[in-house]
Amino acid sequence: MLAERHHRHLLALLMLALALVLAFLTASEAAADRPRFDTAMVRLDRGDGTILTFDVEIAQTPRQWSFGLMHVPSMPAGQGMLFVFPDMAPRSFWMKNTVIPLDMLFFDDEGALVSAIGNVPPHSLESRRSAGNARFVLELNGGTMDARGIKGAARLLLPKNDGW
Repeated sequence: MLAERHHRHLLALLMLALALVLAFLTASEAAADRPRFDTAMVRLDRGDGTILTFDVEIAQTPRQWSFGLMHVPSMPAGQGMLFVFPDMAPRSFWMKNTVIPLDMLFFDDEGALVSAIGNVPPHSLESRRSAGNARFVLELNGGTMDARGIKGAARLLLPKNDGW
């Protein structure tokens, strides 16, 4: 009886170890498949004339758009990702393989804020949509909008001759 209980505990521990190894290998494989992103410093008027800067990765190809911040285990404060699309259209995102909460800010082609969604939970399959047509989407760590005072009148300050 004692030996049988010991074997069940040992089997449970082995199954847990196998699950952890598989999770690690899957995450490692996903990280290895991550596309290369250019980086840039973007400026944002938070809505009251105060200018904030963020060091971002630029997602401007279909592969980069589909990968985004998936499998990124953490992101330092002041960093993010800027999705750059070729046209104005409704934008929709989900968080299936994203492991950190994010704020999503949707901007039109002039840099005006269309809509924003704060603290989107990780791993969610719920579609998060812009309230209107957008060309740019800035993803920041969850809570950044509140912590940095980003308001509804925020503007993405686009550099001239940026090729976007």
